[in-house]
Amino acid sequence: MAPKSEQTIGWKTQAERLRAAVAASAGSPAGAALQAALKALAAGNLALAAERAREAVRADSSCAVGWRLLALGLEGQGEMIAALEAYQAAHEADPAAADLLSDLSRLAASLGSFDVAAEFAARALAAEPGSAPLAGQLAMALRGAHRYGEAIEVLRAAITADAGDAFLWNALGSVLLQQGDTDNALIFLDQALTLEPGRVEALCNRARARLELGDGTGALADCAAALARASAGQRSEALFIRALARLDSGDLAGGWADYEARLSPDLARTPSFSLPGRRWAAGDGLDGKALLVVGEQGLGDEIMFAGVIPDVTEALGAGGTLSLAVAPRLVELFHRSFPSARVSAHETATVAGRPLRTAPGAGVDADFWAPMGSLPRRFRPDLASFERAAGYLRPDPGKAEAWRRALAAIDGRPKIGLSWKSMKTSGDRLKQYPAFDAWERLLATPGVSFVNLQYGDCGAELARARDLGVEIWNPPGLDLTNDIDGAAALSSAVDLVIGVGNASTNLAGAVGVPVWISAAPFAWPRLGAENYPWFPKTRVFAAARFGDWGPVVDAIAQALGARFG
Repeated sequence: MAPKSEQTIGWKTQAERLRAAVAASAGSPAGAALQAALKALAAGNLALAAERAREAVRADSSCAVGWRLLALGLEGQGEMIAALEAYQAAHEADPAAADLLSDLSRLAASLGSFDVAAEFAARALAAEPGSAPLAGQLAMALRGAHRYGEAIEVLRAAITADAGDAFLWNALGSVLLQQGDTDNALIFLDQALTLEPGRVEALCNRARARLELGDGTGALADCAAALARASAGQRSEALFIRALARLDSGDLAGGWADYEARLSPDLARTPSFSLPGRRWAAGDGLDGKALLVVGEQGLGDEIMFAGVIPDVTEALGAGGTLSLAVAPRLVELFHRSFPSARVSAHETATVAGRPLRTAPGAGVDADFWAPMGSLPRRFRPDLASFERAAGYLRPDPGKAEAWRRALAAIDGRPKIGLSWKSMKTSGDRLKQYPAFDAWERLLATPGVSFVNLQYGDCGAELARARDLGVEIWNPPGLDLTNDIDGAAALSSAVDLVIGVGNASTNLAGAVGVPVWISAAPFAWPRLGAENYPWFPKTRVFAAARFGDWGPVVDAIAQALGARFG
């Protein structure tokens, strides 16, 4: 989740900057409409501002300030694509304006088009080569595109020109943090905070870095300092990081309370909901009530949090009803696993630039609705409350038996399921997983047969293993990405699953199969425990630092040989 505090100057400030240009247009055909649009923006009436700005550009299609006011009104309403088109029209009318290029970069980044955002930011910086904010904006766009080396060079040049700017040091630290160079990131973030001790963005970034380096106490201290200085819009980022720090330390009560910040509108790209009933709070009674639970994160998260559903069903009692709105791929498996619940698929649309989640198939009037990630606050207040979490998903018995027969026909060796990556590698997720080549030592383990559980395109990795003389058996006719019910059945048929923390290993853990996980140095779902409490049959092999995967794979290979050799 990206904090809005990392974004560049927003629409409200930009509107103020246009006041002089609007005043200069007073005698033009568009002048009255421009004045009305700016006045509406200042009053927060974004729809009226956009309407008046449209009047201005209808009167004069070459009026750059009119297009800019229209873009700002649309941006403030979250209509990012339409705003981007208006900014482009403004740029065509006034191609020399560097701040327009900055606006185009900001909007492209908000739409996830980081390479385009970098192109606009680079042109803006070329027009104003000494601008630290534009250098930072370019670096953040390059960071979003995973072009870390280029981002670092931009910031090094800017710091050489002005070594006293805390903004630049913080930006450099954030790039290195996402890249996985946490030690050096901490050095630059320390420098940012030496120059500006109360800089909230730097405190939040340093808290993340300290978490990744195992300094939970330091991370909590940085979160406290950030919260003491944060604006209303910055608090959610600090609370979310504190949630991760608390959960990682085993403070589940405090961690789950802070974890509610994950859904704050002050964090970019978090979902909003349109669901029946009132949002449930942890203190609300459930006995005899109608509750709608909706998945709100990735597939693996929905699988993990589903371990709480049996407790929810018990709390609702005989007179209560439970509806589950989950990812479409999970409906069949969840329907079998939770037969007393009404299970349907949630849907997501983009409204006002933000994901909007609905549950059109729920079909009931609910007393409450709850995001699935909010349930642990009530039902998992401590590690002891995880005791009943084993094997809560039920694979199709017929499919599972068919896969057991198919695996037995390969050979008589133990069957080891493998999954080594995630389909989501945006942001800092990329550093969470070893490259496939790191698994070569494991593939050389004698006496076992490997089974592919990796979803997505993995043909190159299977070919690479074949080049090494290892055939990873790929289940014929099974779409591991979309047929989650089939994947659950296959997972239940192997002897052990080894992989990274992703949907495949979560699925295997949820059906009750032993799972060995190659974990990053910091993984909050461990909740301060040695292994994953969500899945009692897990064993975690954690890296000492990001990128240091060799010892992890060596340890897994040694343990595998000891167990099955």
